[in-house]
This record gives sequence, structure tokens and C-alpha cells, in this order.
Amino acid sequence: MILSTTKELRLHIPSNAIDEISSLQGILDNSEKDFLRDKLGDSLYNRLCEYYQTVSPDDFYMAVCNGENTQHPWMQLLLMAQRMVTYDAMSRFVYTQALSINGTGINVASSDDYGTASKDLLDKGVQGYKREAMVSLNQMLVMLEGWAKKCVKKQASDVQKTAESIPNTDNSVPNTDNSVPNTDESVQTTEIKEITNLWKESQYYYLHHDLLIATCADLQHYLDIYESREKFIRLLPDLHFIQDEYISEAIGEDTVQRLLHTDDPADKPLLRKVRRLMVAHLEERTTILTIDKARRAAAHNEAISLRSSVLQLMEMRKAAAAANNTPDKPSTNTTDSTSKGYENNQPNSKIFVSPLLY
Repeated sequence: MILSTTKELRLHIPSNAIDEISSLQGILDNSEKDFLRDKLGDSLYNRLCEYYQTVSPDDFYMAVCNGENTQHPWMQLLLMAQRMVTYDAMSRFVYTQALSINGTGINVASSDDYGTASKDLLDKGVQGYKREAMVSLNQMLVMLEGWAKKCVKKQASDVQKTAESIPNTDNSVPNTDNSVPNTDESVQTTEIKEITNLWKESQYYYLHHDLLIATCADLQHYLDIYESREKFIRLLPDLHFIQDEYISEAIGEDTVQRLLHTDDPADKPLLRKVRRLMVAHLEERTTILTIDKARRAAAHNEAISLRSSVLQLMEMRKAAAAANNTPDKPSTNTTDSTSKGYENNQPNSKIFVSPLLY
């Protein structure tokens, strides 16, 4: 569990009047297992639970109130995770809590201190909790993505500094293992690295190396999904199908692999067109996004046009490559004017050649 006091609950639902958190433990636990764990991955989720056991809930509450939690990545992650779980649990809790089960039947629960909520207000409350749960999820994934990108940049910088500082006289590869933090590395950076390494095991890790559209930000350039990381993850099966069945069939698996790993600026025009082709197929195929019939038909026509454009661009690239790589002229056996030609009186020579008279 990552939430155990009403103080922590009040950080996210200030209007609650719950006296004992134990009445919510089952619902909170279900939300953790069903809504949070797969987003973090088992390793990061278990590590977060372990971290929560080392922190006093009262100290955590005060750290959030005075802003000290922003200096501790584990606290930031814990706060985001609690918010997700709380809103999701409330969306599950509202309807069931409105009913009171007793030995003779089921009644509507009410309180003498508060007026009874109408069905319309209950519906709006549940939808609001669901919406806030998804907002909290996206905020957490954006935060984790930012940390992961920070780690990638730092690792690249450390590798470059190591290569520049150590002369490589024996052509050996410098040691770039960053599993052990440097002595001058801050605790904050160490925590971010630990969180990121554990998050890589989750399917919600932001970078998918095997896709031409590898991140939510990549897809957002071509299709507005409101930068929803959760929606991008749900689109992954469609993207994998499109790349495997449509793109690889059109341009070849070798070209796909080259585009996945290339840093050549000359490949960017082709990559852009291929991504647009993938997005056109995505709009035509997916059921995750709300796309009307007219747009699906337009996407189908765009996919046909883009496929033709991609193939035409590939033919132009092949022609340009062939023109730049013309075969060398065949060598001849004739000797030029500077050649000495045959020399007489050589060992084991049995002939004599007269010198040229011109």
C-alpha cells in the first residue's frame, strides 16, 4: 500500500469527511493493483511500496505541504501515484458507498449532517473523478518521461567526457558503465536514475525502439492525441500491426531497420513520409480513437497516395545512389610512356628484346 492515513487522502480529496482510512483500504488496494501497477511496472511499483514503508506518513504530509517533496524524486513519484489511486478509487467508491447492505435488504445510505446527493450529481462526480484520474496518470507519465530523457542526456554527456579525458592509446573501448554513481553525483540524480532504470521494465516506458513512431511526442507531431501517454500505449498494438504488415511490405524490412537506427539527415524526408503513411493507416484502422466515417475514408485515400509517394521517393534515392556509385573503368594491359617495359639480361631470361626505334 502507498496510502494509509486520512491526511494523505485529504491532499487529493480535500472535501472528504472520512474518519477511518480502513473503510477504503480494499478499494485503494484494488486501484493500486489495477490502475497503477502496470503503469509503473512490477519492479518500480514494488520499490515504491518499499520506499513508502521507510517514510513516516506525517513527515510525508508535511513535506508536501511545505514543498520539500520537490527535492526528492521518490516523494514526487509517491505523491503522483497517490493522486492517481485516490481519484480512481473514488470513482469506484461513490456508487457502492451510496448503498447500505443490511440483514433484510439494501437501502440508500444517508447522513443527518449532509443532504442526499442526487443521481445526476453522483454521475457528474464519478465522471469528474475518472477524468482527474486520467489527468493524474498523464502527469505522472510526463514526469517519468522527462526524468528518462534527462538520464539519457547525462549518460551521453558522461560518455563523451570519459572519451575526451582518457587517451585511448590501445584502441580499447572506454568504460562507460554508469551503474555506480560518481562520488560528486547528487542524491537527487541517483534517485532519478534508479527510478528510470526500474521504469524501463514497464510497457509504459516512453521509448519504443522497435517502432518508427517511437514516442507519444513523435505521434503528436502527426496526429493530435492531446499528448495522452495512456492513449499512445493503447495504440501500440495498432502501430505494431501497421509497421509489420503494411510498412515492411511496402518498403522492405531492411529499409525499416535502417530508418529505425539512422542518424543520417538524408533519411529524414523518407522517415517523415513513412510516419505519415503509418498515421493514415492508424486513422483508418484503430478503434481507440474517435474518428468518424468520413475521416476514415479520407485517411484510406491518403494512405494510397502516401504509399505511392514513398515508393517514388525510394526509387529516386536508388537512382541517385546508382549515379554516385558508377563502376570503375576496366584496367588495360597497355603500358604508358613512363613504363620501363621489358628489361633484358634478367636472371632466367631466355629472350632478348630490341629497344623501340621511336
